Amino acid sequence: MSHATNYMITCPCGMVFRSKIYEYVNTRQDPQLRYTVLAGLLNVSTCPNCGRRSTQSRPFIYSDPAHFLLVYVDPTPDISDEARRDTLEKLLSVRQKVGIEVSYRVPVKEKLRVGSEKHVAGVTLDTMQSSEEGSVCRGSGERMSSGADIAMREGKERSGASFAERAMREGKEAPPLHVVFGLKHLYELINAALSQQERLGRLALRTFSQREAERGQLLDIARKFAAELQCQVDAEIVSGEYTVWLYGSRRQIGAIMRELTPQG
Repeated sequence: MSHATNYMITCPCGMVFRSKIYEYVNTRQDPQLRYTVLAGLLNVSTCPNCGRRSTQSRPFIYSDPAHFLLVYVDPTPDISDEARRDTLEKLLSVRQKVGIEVSYRVPVKEKLRVGSEKHVAGVTLDTMQSSEEGSVCRGSGERMSSGADIAMREGKERSGASFAERAMREGKEAPPLHVVFGLKHLYELINAALSQQERLGRLALRTFSQREAERGQLLDIARKFAAELQCQVDAEIVSGEYTVWLYGSRRQIGAIMRELTPQG
């Protein structure tokens, strides 16, 4: 099961409100969260007073057992080299507890600096798999918050058995824990694991009406589809235009579009 904590957020407008921040995402129990992540809406807080949005850049674990994918995500892409090393160093102990391999993609600038076989915080860097980004590092590490550390332990307890069962059936090892800095790299990993029809689709329902009843009706329609097809709903107001977005797989969004298209 996914794990989230309610945090108190203070908006610049002065409003104080609670916002759910995820530390562990499991798409088997919560499949709609896959598209929340891909839409860039995970851990985004919206002020109920002024509508201002803010992103809470907290590390989290992304687990997709159906696609054999497990990722530790630090959403901040431009953290210092020291912070990266600290992250990787702390994952050493987590690896020992969880007992899985850790895969870390080394940025090009770091690859050029450290060479093909150096050690950073106890992690061996190598060039086993080259890419446009750089190389893959096999080892262990993390910059985990206490919440993410709890989530990692829960991930082992709650999904570790299923990983082992699948590995036994397919004759494969458990998936490595990928370590990424920045959401762009997470999106790349997810999309590489998904089929074309499983990738992110989106549909916008819009109205220029200023009447709350009509806007509410549009939102209710979107929520009904979302509940039936396990999609993500998001509403925004821009220049008086009220838009309700539906995010889900291309297959799901296609099904909604067919339902909304008048039959000739």
